[in-house]
Amino acid sequence: MRLWLAAALGVAWCTCSASAEPLRIAVDILPPSLGNPYRTSLPPTIWTNAAMFDALTRFDEAGTVQPSLAVSWEKIDSLNWRFKLRSGVTFHNGEPFTSDAVVTAISYITSDDANREGLKREIGILKAARAIDAMTVEITTTEPAPQLPRYMTGLLLGEPKAWRSLGRDEFARRPVGTGPFQMSDMSNNVWKLSAAKNAWRPTKLEGLEVIALPEASTRTSGILAGRLHIAMSLSPDNLQVLEGAGHKGITGVDPAIFGISFILFKKGPLQDVRVRRALNMAVNRQRIIDALLGGATVMTGQPAARSVLGYDASIAPYPYDPTAAKKLLREAGYEKGFSFVMDAATGIDANDAAIYQQVQSDLRDIGVSMEIRTMPAMQYYNALRATEFSGEAFPVDWQSWPTLDVTRSVLAHSCQRMLPWYCDSTITSTMVDARTEFDDAKALALRHQLAQHYHDQAPALFMYESPTFVGLSSRVKNYKLINGTHFQFNDMELQK
Repeated sequence: MRLWLAAALGVAWCTCSASAEPLRIAVDILPPSLGNPYRTSLPPTIWTNAAMFDALTRFDEAGTVQPSLAVSWEKIDSLNWRFKLRSGVTFHNGEPFTSDAVVTAISYITSDDANREGLKREIGILKAARAIDAMTVEITTTEPAPQLPRYMTGLLLGEPKAWRSLGRDEFARRPVGTGPFQMSDMSNNVWKLSAAKNAWRPTKLEGLEVIALPEASTRTSGILAGRLHIAMSLSPDNLQVLEGAGHKGITGVDPAIFGISFILFKKGPLQDVRVRRALNMAVNRQRIIDALLGGATVMTGQPAARSVLGYDASIAPYPYDPTAAKKLLREAGYEKGFSFVMDAATGIDANDAAIYQQVQSDLRDIGVSMEIRTMPAMQYYNALRATEFSGEAFPVDWQSWPTLDVTRSVLAHSCQRMLPWYCDSTITSTMVDARTEFDDAKALALRHQLAQHYHDQAPALFMYESPTFVGLSSRVKNYKLINGTHFQFNDMELQK
């Protein structure tokens, strides 16, 4: 087993002392964007970037915005905010952290050169930044932004001189941030990071290795053999195996909704809202949660998870009612059913292949045939980015990160997406009003309108809040993953 794992991990087996041994985290895939801090704020990229970079603000476990590289902020007027920066912070290369880092980052993310970066769409309200002094920066937005401190959790800050001298692509291979770890070696399957000695939030760990192992069973075996310490993206069955061997299984829920989105610019039955509602009523979500996800999450019928600003507790999930689903199909003219294709990659989420098959079976009971067309993970991500699926549906998380706001989770499923698969212009003004309203009560009411609209229009088969299953070696102490995205590396320890 040890020899096999050593070959799988691409490293030689050794018996390491606790002080010298790095924390080893296994993931299904390493970030295609390498160490680019602007590509996206979603896993797996954020898992590695959170080790190397910091943002002006951060979320705590309760979803409250807290200081990070900024110690305070204030609204100057509806379009301008002023941030006071943390003093005494240095980048991995020894350069001091100043307002130049913020101005450089915002100048890039608002430029045409950044059109290829996913983060530009996630925090697209930024317009400009100017330095008031070395430790004060003023940020201007394109529209009133009462939630700007939330947006700033997603803008990770790199060392500006290195960014300018290396350029985007080379900086991604040689990233320089202020986080607890700095990049040492970046290969195809293993990234090695060392503890940054000058970090303002230092880690107790000697080093960090992030290892790509596509199979959940291999990641699980790595912990059992003592070669891995954390395994991401497991299943409930994997956790049972680990717990039976004296290790730990950590279950959580991301601030995201898992659903099967419908590509509604293509003609066909799915363009009829009655058909989409029928599909939502045909799937027994609770059975899937109980049988395949260990009861670790809850059903949903809206685009906001419970931890997200704008979640509306009054919106119930679609009931499991195949009889009512068939009635809707008859009303829509599809009494004999129809067929469609769902493009998907498997092995990305817990038991995803079995979940897709169960959805397929439930839909078959109302006369609807869903063909599952699988593809490799990298091909799926490329198709997702360009909206180039050959079928009529695809599985995807409705992510609210980095803002933990329902206006973010519906952004990718709206006319405001560069290449939309769902566009209803009647709700666009509500989206804009929700994110620009400074009155908290009015802003929340507008967000509830958004959530209700997406429930009623059913542009996706809304399933459940996205669960996470993480395997943890018994040697890992003080493990913490905030909102499923940010490891708190400065708190973790690796014991003998």
